[in-house]
Amino acid sequence: MLEPTQLDERKQRILKAVVSDYTLTGIPVGSQVLAAKYFLALSSATIRNELADLVGTGYLQQPHTSAGRIPTDRGYRYFVDFLMQPEAAPPAIRRTVKQEFDTAPHQLEGILEKAAMVLAQITENVSLVTAPQVSEARIKHIDLVSLEAQSALIILVLEGNLIKQQIVNLERAISQEDLSRMAAMLNRKLRGQSAEELSARIGQLGTDRGEQRRILERLIESIKNHQAQGQTVVLHDGMRNLLRHPEFVEVNRLEELLELIEQGAQLAGILQQVAFEKDVEIIIGRENTSSGLRECSLVLTTYKMADRVRGTVGVVGPTRMRYGQIVARVRLVSQMTSDALANLGN
Repeated sequence: MLEPTQLDERKQRILKAVVSDYTLTGIPVGSQVLAAKYFLALSSATIRNELADLVGTGYLQQPHTSAGRIPTDRGYRYFVDFLMQPEAAPPAIRRTVKQEFDTAPHQLEGILEKAAMVLAQITENVSLVTAPQVSEARIKHIDLVSLEAQSALIILVLEGNLIKQQIVNLERAISQEDLSRMAAMLNRKLRGQSAEELSARIGQLGTDRGEQRRILERLIESIKNHQAQGQTVVLHDGMRNLLRHPEFVEVNRLEELLELIEQGAQLAGILQQVAFEKDVEIIIGRENTSSGLRECSLVLTTYKMADRVRGTVGVVGPTRMRYGQIVARVRLVSQMTSDALANLGN
């Protein structure tokens, strides 16, 4: 998508009015509507000229010659980044969400299912909630077996008796006897540790511990590969909400999106790639890498468990959505989910 061109104040106000009106009505917005509802001091001719400029710069489009204008993906992006006003969820919505979470089962799966259900209900879109990998892969036992003069086989047993094997090249020849002693030492020091904890140990090793460094790097690699292979589970709710949106009247468009959501694996991969450089990430239309989401927007944030980010919570819906309202409600459900999970140990 093209980098945004800074708009003057009047164009910003007109773009904001078009986005606001179109997201509410779904009807292309013309100059007469804008003049009557938003800009009593401006003539229709002046507004038409501004609309034409916004079409020319790619922020709006005109579906038909005689029709009004609708926002493009670029127009929505400008609105979200520069014009969207912070909103708070209304008291009635907050009460509804609290009541729902108060009745959630006191266990992880029930809380996440409740989050998906209530988010779909209050946003009228499809909710997405990823289940965390609650138990990090941890070391149970390590064996080192001599292969050639300067290579060894690492046999790593993870908790749950999962076996991973990997070859490590050493800086010097080490006998099987010495490898066995090293394995015994590693078992004493590393049993029960995760990849993150091993990474911290590498930073503490001196330059004279080259063999240990190489072995630790291979252990970390094996554990991370194992965790990456564990598919992220995506819970969703509100599929019927798609039928409320005219954007999904076309069966082919609806079918492609339904298949993407129901299949799970591709959607999980998409969600795993979100960097979360901001507390809420909004991915609009063709910013999505999947063709099934090219007519959709994702509004995503994270929830925490044990003071660490554990999963994603958000919605998918048409690009014509009330972004400020959706962001506030996604934030609310995220916070309630984190609070509910924090109480699991109580």
